[in-house]
Amino acid sequence: MTMVATRLEVEMGRALAGAPASHVEAALALLLELRGHDPAGALAGGADARELAKAVSGRMLDDATRWQEHLGPCFDVNGVREVLGAPGQPVSKQAVSQRRGLLALTTGSGRVVYPAFQFDGHGVVAGLAEVLELLPADLVSRWTVASWLVSDDTEVGAAPISLLLAGRERPVLVAASDWAETLGLRLMTIAPTTRSSMTARVVDR
Repeated sequence: MTMVATRLEVEMGRALAGAPASHVEAALALLLELRGHDPAGALAGGADARELAKAVSGRMLDDATRWQEHLGPCFDVNGVREVLGAPGQPVSKQAVSQRRGLLALTTGSGRVVYPAFQFDGHGVVAGLAEVLELLPADLVSRWTVASWLVSDDTEVGAAPISLLLAGRERPVLVAASDWAETLGLRLMTIAPTTRSSMTARVVDR
């Protein structure tokens, strides 16, 4: 057993050497899933490890490619720091995490990325914060919201993000509110002060 463990440790070290951080995170996430579902290794022990790895990585990369093609480029937190800051003076990571209205997506490996389409110059597109308030994460996944924003919507006649970029917030907010209600969220469940202010914004625009 010691020889096997040593061999695996050596191979693991070689595999990790120079590997991108995203690959390491994905490998650790997969290991944790396997330990959770098969703690003794009885089930996975009968599988061809290389074929399993090919299948899992192929699926991950295919999914990642499709999402990237659909959503476009994404920034990591350091990229967002640069976008929101002045030239040569990026904002802090804390400022990014506390920024209202940022659309953050968590990947399968646990990384947090920010779709580039939500930024306009050195700020967040106007109206996006209100959209995210109407569609909270416990009602609609952030990935689903991101997909909706860049997809043509029959109710608004275009991709919602394109309307926000053009300063046409009202139809997007109305569509988001209708979607939320369809999914079971009623404005009555929102705190009264928030509900009244959000309703006023939708009516005024």
